[in-house]
Amino acid sequence: MKTDFKIGTHQFHKEPNMNYALNRIYAVNGGDLDEIKKAAAKIQTIDDWIKEFLRLADTALSEGRLMNASAYFRAANFYLSCNDSRKRETYEKYVSLIRDIYKEEFANGGIREKHVPFADGYIPVWHNEATCSEEVKNTVVMHLGYDSIKEELIPIIDYFRRANIDFYLFEGPGQGEALQKGNLWMTHEWEKPVKAVLDHFNLNDVTLIGISLGGYLAPRAAAFEKRISRVIAWGVMYDFFDTVLSRRGKFFKYILKTLLILRASAIVNIIAGLKMKRDTYARWGIEQGFYVYGVKTPYEYFCKLKNYSMKKISHLVLQDFLLLGSTHDHFIPQDHFFRQAKALVNVRSFTGRIFTKYEKAENHVSFGNTPLVLDCMINWIKEHSRRYNT
Repeated sequence: MKTDFKIGTHQFHKEPNMNYALNRIYAVNGGDLDEIKKAAAKIQTIDDWIKEFLRLADTALSEGRLMNASAYFRAANFYLSCNDSRKRETYEKYVSLIRDIYKEEFANGGIREKHVPFADGYIPVWHNEATCSEEVKNTVVMHLGYDSIKEELIPIIDYFRRANIDFYLFEGPGQGEALQKGNLWMTHEWEKPVKAVLDHFNLNDVTLIGISLGGYLAPRAAAFEKRISRVIAWGVMYDFFDTVLSRRGKFFKYILKTLLILRASAIVNIIAGLKMKRDTYARWGIEQGFYVYGVKTPYEYFCKLKNYSMKKISHLVLQDFLLLGSTHDHFIPQDHFFRQAKALVNVRSFTGRIFTKYEKAENHVSFGNTPLVLDCMINWIKEHSRRYNT
């Protein structure tokens, strides 16, 4: 299995969200550095982005460069509207290419696939068994965040296997296959899909890892599911609503919060509608929210966001807790790391780690140096497992 992680971050684009997404295409998805640089120079709008990466995907595919092609289909898919038929088409092409690239892993049982029944659909789970037995058997259950796809994380699966950890990766409601094929919209009550996975595989004493928005989802599940012994927030998500609005200015945030308290849905929809007409990034973000949460209006979307907060439940988390942040996260307010840490008053133990640009891990969820983050998590898991099993 290929575990070729790219180290470092690049200044591909002046727009922070696009720059991060371009780095992700390179470091995580397997895009070619030179091709990404040339594409970035031509991109000014979301439409430019889609056009360039669809072109690159078709070129790479025609030349038999499957990993590059998969990266570019994933890139185009990222910014496509849920109302565009190409959204589903590029998802299917991406998944098909990844399964072809890693077909031996699926064929020989390196990755075992299961569907866990949930609500009116199913939760897809990939299981990678530990290579040998140890006195302390470490079991990790990991899930995604807001817009990841499990196929992106196959190299991470192999990393845990080589660390001799029993590893389960699942897509819950609102994520990847669970949304696309299982027809499950995201829920803030993340303990419910976690319970379904733990029940199905009869798991106990697990480490739960959540990435990005999973920095809320995993701690939330831990607050209500005591079979979780250790929890890792791979990225801070103290309050999703505050995070989304943090780049929109304090005045807009205050107005929107007030309107939501007053339940002024018509006014919220008018204001958001005007914003979406002027700002293509706002339009994409809100429409993506419609898709993930199964709602139809901006008012419903913002109401959903307000549910994703650790402010009132952090004191319920009793497990060992590892909180991971980074110094130059373009998305998460810096003070959220410290607010979350301070709120975890009842955890059994707390460890905080902020990655820096000197470690080439300063961006959101530190994708600039994934091996460094994985080593940090694995060492922490094994240390805390031994602590209570000796």
